[in-house]
Amino acid sequence: MQVEETQLQQVPADLDTLKELIVKRYDKLSHRLQQVADYVMAQPMLVAVETMATIAEQADVPLSTLSRFSNAMGFSGFSQMQALFRDQYLNRPRDYKERVRQAREQDNLGPESPMAIFQDYGTANVEAIEQLQISVSPQKLERAIALMDKADTIYIQGMRRAYPVAFYLWYALMKSDNNVVLLDDHGGMLTPMTRRMSEKDVLVTVTFSPYAPETSSLIESAFDKGVPIVAITDNQMTANGSKMDVCFEVQEGEVMGFRSLSSSMYLAQTLAVSLMCREIK
Repeated sequence: MQVEETQLQQVPADLDTLKELIVKRYDKLSHRLQQVADYVMAQPMLVAVETMATIAEQADVPLSTLSRFSNAMGFSGFSQMQALFRDQYLNRPRDYKERVRQAREQDNLGPESPMAIFQDYGTANVEAIEQLQISVSPQKLERAIALMDKADTIYIQGMRRAYPVAFYLWYALMKSDNNVVLLDDHGGMLTPMTRRMSEKDVLVTVTFSPYAPETSSLIESAFDKGVPIVAITDNQMTANGSKMDVCFEVQEGEVMGFRSLSSSMYLAQTLAVSLMCREIK
């Protein structure tokens, strides 16, 4: 049944909760409401700063659809929902610096020179990490650490470009008191290694577009077993997004089509060190 009318539910208190609600209810939304959902998930900064009329125009929906979408998410109106975006993106200190860009202009570097590429990656990574600092809430970090802390076994998995992040997290947590398993497909052992996963464990998965089918299958298998899932990904609106208990959406810096891993590594380090600090307590 498509969702159009307000339903009795708790009003999301922060942007993370709202995003998770959108992901879980997306398939039940009408086509128009899905257009709004796609827009607010893809352009949260614009939702924070633009007028209702501008957002409706850019999302290609009637103005009234924004109100219906807000109501469907439990809000009294669009302004109440927009306040979550503004609190997340406008009410936190930010420090934009253009020193790298200015240095490049002053040095008159060619676009493909090693120093230009070096500076471009530096700028892209700094901006991506700043964006991650704004988008990740304390509540989401606490939930992820809590799931990892109480798990009997922490299963970690990532394929292809995501593998270095998964490997680092496994390597770091090997120094802790946690039981940690790195899932890979060496020798075709991925399925046997996950056979004992249960609801007492946790799966930490790293996956980026184009999403590895092995990772998608693993997420579905873990979900069917009731295993909590913590994910680091580039799009919370993936097909398996609703199956993730905690989803960190990371947009990496990119230069000439080559995406970085700095933000994902930054997040993995945060998870590892935070969990080890909890052990000390």
